[in-house]
Amino acid sequence: MIETAIPLTLHLAVLIGLYELAAGLASLSGRIDWNAMLDDFERSPALTFVTGFTAFAIGGAMILGHDHWTDPLAVIVSLIGWIAAAEGLLIILMGKSLMLLSRPLVRYPKAIGIAASLFGLALLLAGLTGRATALVYI
Repeated sequence: MIETAIPLTLHLAVLIGLYELAAGLASLSGRIDWNAMLDDFERSPALTFVTGFTAFAIGGAMILGHDHWTDPLAVIVSLIGWIAAAEGLLIILMGKSLMLLSRPLVRYPKAIGIAASLFGLALLLAGLTGRATALVYI
């Protein structure tokens, strides 16, 4: 059994897990209208830029504070930081093109909700238990 010894990894896994679980449940309940969100992005360069900046800043902060590749959970948390930073830059640089690529994905809000909820629950359990095996069981 592989356990995570880095407290920051555990805390970030819990926070990311809570976020993913909440987003997934909101998607499943219909509280998030993915198409309307994409419409808003396409109409608002300011919203696109602020969202890209926020994703980049959060990802960058995670990279600066947690760039550990020591165990499976630490790798997942580190990858999420790098992905968030890259996504933020892509949104800033080519937001409209990225939104066009996202359109086909939002046709399946229930699938997005289920995937996000399961991933969030797995990260939450892994963060609370310190065991990356929680990711395998979900």
